[in-house]
Amino acid sequence: MKQFRDKHRRSATERSPDASRAHRALREHRDGPEVVFGAGPVHELVAAAPDSIATLYVRAGDERRFGGEIERVRGAGGRIASVREEEIARITGQNARHQGVAAIMRDYQYADLDELVRAEPDPIVLVDGVTDPRNLGAMIRSAECAGVEAIVLARDRTVGITPAAVKSSAGAWAHLKIARCGNVARTLEMLKEAGYWIAALAPGGEVSIYELDTSRKLVIVVGSEGEGIRPIVRKAADFVVSIPMRGKVESLNVSVAAAVALFEVQRRRVR
Repeated sequence: MKQFRDKHRRSATERSPDASRAHRALREHRDGPEVVFGAGPVHELVAAAPDSIATLYVRAGDERRFGGEIERVRGAGGRIASVREEEIARITGQNARHQGVAAIMRDYQYADLDELVRAEPDPIVLVDGVTDPRNLGAMIRSAECAGVEAIVLARDRTVGITPAAVKSSAGAWAHLKIARCGNVARTLEMLKEAGYWIAALAPGGEVSIYELDTSRKLVIVVGSEGEGIRPIVRKAADFVVSIPMRGKVESLNVSVAAAVALFEVQRRRVR
């Protein structure tokens, strides 16, 4: 897997309780580390993509407890740092429930958009305006469970693959091709030229998700948590698709709406 770039350009492992080494490692990440912490989240991250970890910090004395994680990260070229409790707390935040382990992630390497489209995954999910990484992570998890293979994230006004998104996706992010795009309107036109039909999810859309023609190659566009799809997306869409509501609340959370739509597409296609 080559989805990650090591900021440090070093593959040698490090395993020592020596404070000076720990302090040097901490200084490397002081300008905004991408940190995943806690026994469960770190275990899931290591299981899904051990090569995504630049440095694994383990509380001194807990090396045996995290032996499996240490072995996999070291085997993937990451560094291991055995440090004191206080050092992990400095990385994760004093009030964080780190459980004795924290991972510094390498930079995520997005897939090339043109290559992704040439592979003709169907459907593609295009996310335009989701700013909460937990919503994005939940959406990625639902998409992977529904059989989606590719996601495109708008570069502007949309969160990327952050530790919070990784954690919320429960490992699903590692099984998807994820690209970024600049101008969303131009990207949608490029996808149309590649044979895709654009279905934008929006409350009050003219086409019910239960009536959408799922025999076509589809791009499912999901808008922001608050405002939904933008006017330029609505204009470019072949279908503006709604999920019929039966209760008194007018709309679903954006990640839930995406899940409903994607599983309905899957259900219709496997009949």
